[in-house]
Amino acid sequence: MNNKVFDTLTGMYFTVDDPDGSYATGQVIRLAAEGLYFVRFDGNEVTLPLELVSIGEMLETTEEEYKLWRFFDTIEERDKWIEWLDAPSKPRVVSLVKPTKPEGDPS
Repeated sequence: MNNKVFDTLTGMYFTVDDPDGSYATGQVIRLAAEGLYFVRFDGNEVTLPLELVSIGEMLETTEEEYKLWRFFDTIEERDKWIEWLDAPSKPRVVSLVKPTKPEGDPS
């Protein structure tokens, strides 16, 4: 029997959504035990201590089935996601009225 624990998250960067609409970022530091990881959230001015997070917490979704945790291989991928997420929406105007033909236009 093989008791090897598969570790696929160590080193991954993440974002995690908060109920208030904001999000936190950080990195998965290492496997603590089967199904448990040490993670470090990014701090503004100081390095925050490691926190213990279960796979169950990482798999939680909202009532609308949106994932709260998103994982990225590199910090660049995560930053690109954050840039897209924080970018203001650009509304588009779509005309629902067919343009009228000018008088005398045979087409």
